[in-house]
Amino acid sequence: MPRGLQANLVLPLTSNACSLMGSHFGVRQAHPGRQMEFPERLKKARERRGLNQTELGNILGVSPQTVQLWEAGKTMPRHKRIDTLAKQLGVRSQWLIFGQGSMSELGPDEMVMHDTEIVEDEGPLAPDEIEIPFFREVEMAAGDGRTEVIENHGCSMRFSLVRLAKAGIQPHNAACATVAGNSMEPVIKDGSPIGIDKGCRHIIDGEVYALDHGGMLRVKRLYRAPLNRMRVVSDNQAEYPEEVYMIGDPEAPRIIGRVFWWETFA
Repeated sequence: MPRGLQANLVLPLTSNACSLMGSHFGVRQAHPGRQMEFPERLKKARERRGLNQTELGNILGVSPQTVQLWEAGKTMPRHKRIDTLAKQLGVRSQWLIFGQGSMSELGPDEMVMHDTEIVEDEGPLAPDEIEIPFFREVEMAAGDGRTEVIENHGCSMRFSLVRLAKAGIQPHNAACATVAGNSMEPVIKDGSPIGIDKGCRHIIDGEVYALDHGGMLRVKRLYRAPLNRMRVVSDNQAEYPEEVYMIGDPEAPRIIGRVFWWETFA
């Protein structure tokens, strides 16, 4: 990153949410017309963050068994821990405790701004840092102009382990790339670095994903559609119309992972 530029980290509110909804022991499933109780709200918020019970316990400094008891409705967190729990899960305390109001303060399309913790200087890694590899588009050896997307282990970016933990990203699933083109402007600009969670390949409507499309590295919003299809949407829809593909079709983009942060430059 050139020195002298001011960079901000843009983290979608749902950036740490890759959840495959399912039943877990001891927790009643919500039914239409019945308000969820605390254990169900806690489970929903945890899954929305993409965390399992062990990971949430590690963040809070409690055992996985404690989280399990909360979600089973057998015990409740202490009052002083509720605010911390809600903050870590990205939800409102009043919603988590009583089910009152909206789940979160911000709408699903709003962004939260943070100072970037990416380090570009050379030197040994700090104890709380990790180097994550880049995905990039390269020309194939055949020399016919075709490209392929590879994970380049020769180029990396330093990233805070604390930031990854807060985002619910496992370090081995983290990677980076650079956006090329203006298809996602004005939200993600040409040349912006992005962070990718390779562990999240399940489509969450409206989230941003890195895609390998026939050897091209693309960044788009994805939506599920009927008949096992997916919509591929650019923010700059005036120049880049929506595309629709059958999921699993050889011509469809392959999901590399969900984009959980990007940078903007002032």
